[in-house]
Amino acid sequence: AALRPVLAALPTGAGGKLGPTAVRYALHRLFVLRHGMFIKGLEPGGAGWTSASPTEVLDERVPAYVQGLFEQRLNGRGLGLHEVAILAATLEHLIHDEAVRSLTLAYNASLLSTDARLSSEQAEDVIDTYMAIFLMGVNTTGSSVDIPSIVKQKRQMDKVYPSWPESQRFTREVQREVVAASAADAGFSGGSLTFSATSRVVEEIMERYGRWQDMECKDLKSALVKLEDQSAGRVPLKNFYGSAQGGAWQFTESVAYLKDLGALDESSPDRQSVIIPNYINSHSNCLASSSIFSVCCLNECEPLLGHLEREVGAPDATPARVLELVAALPSASVKAPREISAELRTLLEEVAQHHDGKVALHGRLFGQWMHHAYPRECPYPHKAGTTNPMTADEWINEKGGDPMAHHVSADEMQQHISAGNDTVCDGATGNGTGSCSGADVTLAAPTPLLWTAEEELVISTTRAPSASGRWRSCILSSVMALAALVSLAMTVWSSCKDVLLAMGPRKADILPFAGKAHYC
Repeated sequence: AALRPVLAALPTGAGGKLGPTAVRYALHRLFVLRHGMFIKGLEPGGAGWTSASPTEVLDERVPAYVQGLFEQRLNGRGLGLHEVAILAATLEHLIHDEAVRSLTLAYNASLLSTDARLSSEQAEDVIDTYMAIFLMGVNTTGSSVDIPSIVKQKRQMDKVYPSWPESQRFTREVQREVVAASAADAGFSGGSLTFSATSRVVEEIMERYGRWQDMECKDLKSALVKLEDQSAGRVPLKNFYGSAQGGAWQFTESVAYLKDLGALDESSPDRQSVIIPNYINSHSNCLASSSIFSVCCLNECEPLLGHLEREVGAPDATPARVLELVAALPSASVKAPREISAELRTLLEEVAQHHDGKVALHGRLFGQWMHHAYPRECPYPHKAGTTNPMTADEWINEKGGDPMAHHVSADEMQQHISAGNDTVCDGATGNGTGSCSGADVTLAAPTPLLWTAEEELVISTTRAPSASGRWRSCILSSVMALAALVSLAMTVWSSCKDVLLAMGPRKADILPFAGKAHYC
C-alpha cells in the first residue's frame, strides 16, 4: 500500500497516531504518487508544512460540523493508518464529484443531454470541451457559468495552449483503450457511450494526465541541462536568458519572479543561477488546475526519498546506513553504484550532529544534502518564509494586473546575457565556446554553494501527554473520534450514493487499503 512506507517513516505521537502536519505531508505524497495531483491546501508553498491543516481542503465541501469533529480528532490524539485512508478516500470522492460537474457542463456546452448516447465522435468533442474547462481553470461550483465563454475558449485552445493537439491525441487514445476494455459493458454497447461510460473515460484520463503531462517537464529539464555551466543542476542567468533569445520561449521569467519561486541561486551575486529542480517544480510550470487540485511537474526527488523510507522504515537512520542506500540508488542523471564524495560524507555527519547522531529523513538539512547528492532531481529546500511561490496569474494579480509582470524585460535580459566572460551555449545543441554539460553527474559532488546549518523538521516529535492529563480527555476523545468517523462515513456515503447512481459501475478502485465501496 502506498501510504504504509510513508507513515512508517514519519514521527508519531502517543499511541502511534499522526498529527496534522504528518497527515498533511502523507496525503500530499500519496496523491502525487498515485494520481499526479497536487491537492490545494496540502502543499506547503513557501510557508512550511505546519502552516495549515490537512482538512482545510474540505472547506465548504462537507458539512461544517463534520469538518470540525474531524479536526478535533486530528488535533487531539491524531489519526491512524485507516483513518488517513478514510480522509484520502473522501478527497478522491470530492475530486470525482467535481469531474462529474465539469462533464455535465461539457454536455451542456455541446447542447447534448446527459441522457443521450453519444457516438465516438460526439464523445471526443465532449471530452475536448471537458479538457478545455479543466485546462482553463473554469469554476464549475458557481451558480452561474458562462457557457458561451467556454465554447469560445474551446475554439481557441490550439492558440492559447501549445500542446493542445498532443492533448487531443492523448485523450482519444485513452478513450479507445477504455472502450475496448469495456466492450461487454452496456454503457458502451453498439459503439455509443452513455453519460456513465463517458464519465469512466474522463476518470481514466484524469488518472493518467499528470504523468502524461510530466513528459513536457522532462523535455524542459533536458533543455536546461544543456545550459548548465560548471555546476550540475545550475544554469547561469546569461545562459538561461540567452536561450530565450535563441527561441526557447519558456525561459523568460524575471529575476524577481524566479526569486519568489525559490528557483534562483544568489549565493554568488555576480553569478546568479537558476536551480534546475526548483525551477522545474515551481508554480510557474503548473499546467492545469481544478478547484481542488493542480497538475504540476512531478518531483523526481520524492521517489528517491520514498526508496529510503521503505528501506529504513523509521524517521531517521545512521549516516552509514544513508550512505549505503544512496550510493546504490540511481536517478535519471546519477549512475549507481557510486562513491559518495568526502565532501558529502562530511555534510551528512553534520546533519546527524543535529539529531543525536541520526539523520532525520524529513528535515531541511537532509533535504539540502539530497539536493547536492542529486542536484538535477532534488530541489534545494529554502527556509520557510523566504520564498513566495505563486502561479503566473497570481503574480500578475499581485503586481497590479500587468500581464507581463512575471516576464523579464528586454533590457534586463540583455544585461544578464552581457555579464561575465563566458559564452552563451546554444540552447538547441549545447555547442559553443562556453562550458555546457549534458553528461551524467560526476561522482564527486558539486561545490555546495547553498548550505546553511538551520534545521526545519517536516514533523516535530511530540511529547506524549502526562498520565494525569490523559484520563481527563480519554472518554471525550473516544466519543469525539467515533462521532467524527461516523459523521464522515455518512457524508462520504451520501456523496458516493449520488455519484454511483449517476455514474453506474466503475472500474477497480485505485486507492490503497480498501475499495471506495468499503466507505460507500
